[in-house]
Amino acid sequence: MKTAWEGKLLNYLKNKGLRHSEARTKVASVVAESEEHFDIQQLVARVQKKYKDIGAATVYRTVKTLVEAGILRETFQGSAGVSLFEFTSEDHHDHIVCVDCGSIFEFHDEALEAIQARTVQSHGFEEVRHQHVIYARCRLLQKGTPE
Repeated sequence: MKTAWEGKLLNYLKNKGLRHSEARTKVASVVAESEEHFDIQQLVARVQKKYKDIGAATVYRTVKTLVEAGILRETFQGSAGVSLFEFTSEDHHDHIVCVDCGSIFEFHDEALEAIQARTVQSHGFEEVRHQHVIYARCRLLQKGTPE
C-alpha cells in the first residue's frame, strides 16, 4: 500500500514525463521520516547515512523535484541565510524562529489567519499561499540577559 507522498510523487513524475527511480524514492522516504526542519546539507547527511550509494547531487536534484511535487516545502531561511525545508503536511502552520539559538516553534492561530485573509481581500487579492515567520528571542536566553 502506497503512502500519500508516494502516490503524489508517482503522479507528479508521470505528469512531467519523468522516470521513477529508486534513488528518488529513497530520498523522499528520508524526507518523510523527518520530524523537524532541515537544510539540504543535513538531508544529504541523513540520506548518505542510510543509503551509502546516493550522492549529494542526487539529493539536490531530488529536493527540487520534491518541492515541485508538493511533498517538500521550503519554509524560510535560517539565521545563516540557508534555506530550511520541511515535509509538507495538510495542516497549515506558521513559525516563530529564535534569532539566538535557532529553535523553531510551529503554531496555528485562527484569529491571525482571519486577519491575513481579510487583509488580502481588502487589497483586492486572492490568496494562493502564504508563510508567516516571526523572528524573536526565546525566553530561555532572555532570562540570562540583563535588563
